[in-house]
Amino acid sequence: MSTLQMLLNDQVGTMEKRALFCYGTLQSPLVIKAVTGQAYAGQEATLHNWARFRVRGSEYPGIVPKEESVVSGKVYWDLDETAMEKLDAFEGDKYERVIVEVTMPDGTCVEAYAYAIKDDCRKYLSDDPWEFDRFLQNGLEKFIHWFVEDRRDLFDRGDL
Repeated sequence: MSTLQMLLNDQVGTMEKRALFCYGTLQSPLVIKAVTGQAYAGQEATLHNWARFRVRGSEYPGIVPKEESVVSGKVYWDLDETAMEKLDAFEGDKYERVIVEVTMPDGTCVEAYAYAIKDDCRKYLSDDPWEFDRFLQNGLEKFIHWFVEDRRDLFDRGDL
């Protein structure tokens, strides 16, 4: 376990809820349920001073810190460690779990995990902004096909 993961695990105890801010494919209840095996209540939220771009040749995005930018997304509440481990595996080695502060519709701010693209993987990001509505219209079916084929071993083992 990396030092960063140990620090994040220590911080989990200080968070009121184990929340996850999703800004990409995981905003879809279908996708988060496919990954974790559970349905979660989600709530709209925004992440300030971060920007979202499409990963080249894919149907999914990555986020990077960027002043005066805003990323819309959804916060899912009360995820357990098993779900987080499945999400870590889903996100893979190009992303790291970080703690961010997101703004809820009522103006309150809460801490949540988010998966940010690692610094050494930013080269995989395009200059194209990624939009959830466009993904739902044009990419969800392709993404689900990729997910099932790429992660078939998880289904075969019964992890999902």
